[in-house]
Amino acid sequence: MGRDICLRDALVTTALLVLVVGLAVSGVGHAAEHLIKPGEPPQPVLDAAAAGDKVIFLPGLHEHRLGRHRSILYVEKPIHIELRAGAILKLADGSCPPETAGEITVDQDARAGKLDDFEAGGEFTHKLQSTVGPELYGATVYTVIIDKAGTGDAADTFRWGDGKLFDTPNRGVAITGDWQELSNGVKVRFASRTGHAVGSLWFVSYGGRAAYGIRIGHGVHKDYIQNVSISGQGTIDLNSGMNAQPSGLVRDINACVLIHGRVRDIRVEGITMTNTMRSVMCYGEHTGKMMPGGRTEGGESFDAENITIERTRTLNPLGAAYLLGHPSHRGRLRNVKCNSNYMETGLTAIEPNFNLDGYEVLDNVIKSDGQAIHCWRFSKNGTVADNLRVHDNQGKPVVVVNSPGGWQPPEPPIQRNNRNHLSSTIPGSPVK
Repeated sequence: MGRDICLRDALVTTALLVLVVGLAVSGVGHAAEHLIKPGEPPQPVLDAAAAGDKVIFLPGLHEHRLGRHRSILYVEKPIHIELRAGAILKLADGSCPPETAGEITVDQDARAGKLDDFEAGGEFTHKLQSTVGPELYGATVYTVIIDKAGTGDAADTFRWGDGKLFDTPNRGVAITGDWQELSNGVKVRFASRTGHAVGSLWFVSYGGRAAYGIRIGHGVHKDYIQNVSISGQGTIDLNSGMNAQPSGLVRDINACVLIHGRVRDIRVEGITMTNTMRSVMCYGEHTGKMMPGGRTEGGESFDAENITIERTRTLNPLGAAYLLGHPSHRGRLRNVKCNSNYMETGLTAIEPNFNLDGYEVLDNVIKSDGQAIHCWRFSKNGTVADNLRVHDNQGKPVVVVNSPGGWQPPEPPIQRNNRNHLSSTIPGSPVK
């Protein structure tokens, strides 16, 4: 019996040793909590935390300017971020002044074969003399459209405007091949006087640079950033009323949470997001040359995957909510779940977009003046089910599936029981 007891004790000791070693290797039991008080810069706290630790924003106002990669808080390691009830992570007033250089966006109709020799120059001067205040903020977009093809020695002509999109009151302007002044210091130039397709369209945007609340990845980092969670009952506020906003047409726009590049196993849960262009955006990145219709030439793809957005709130009456994939970032995005969220938006609420493969949009409650769920450009292997559109008695669809001309359309997702609360005549019947 004594021999049996010794053997048993030896086995127990061995098992305990294996458990201790396993815990040490996995880091279980060793995660520390790092508390951030209102007014304390969050980035140094996160940088000092070990992988797997928890960083906690305590209740109160955490108002900061932008830091690394144009974010209030940049994440590049496994970490748990909690915003406790009453904690507000807010972008400080005036963090994003307006820019004087414009960004060109070629029209969404991305068909090949069009002559694209358009340039924008000069310095946008409108309102730059103003002091910081609400009147300073917001983007101005110039619309330029070829309206007539020249014949013989006559040049092509264009029309343009700097007010409402597509509103071009200045018409019949002959292309000179040199810089031509429009307004407010903005100049444009076409390299060729002729050869443009009628209807060819360019936008030139003047606004602020992009800003982010919490950013995971900068797009082209080499190694995967993984096992990051953002949770709690607190709020991220991008303070759009007191910061210049990018145009919604440009490559990079504002978001409370951005997940970008080689990033995987990410969870965003519970938090509230407000006063922003988008609440959460996630997409890959690509270093190749962007071609019409979403193709790329050369370069390397940096892909994101395994992302869950669940039980969050978006209160954004002037903006949009969740963007899953992006036509200007051609890296792939795989396995995304956007489920059981509540949102109030002025623009599109949920947008499965380009290069998205495998997604769920389930059980969301959507109040939106724009599209509720818009599957836009090529995405595939999606399920859109049990979503409820509320506060709309005009019969607007819950789900729209299409793409601009020249782009591959989305693969239609599996759809079931998506309802417009005030317009569905039969309880439980889908409204698509």
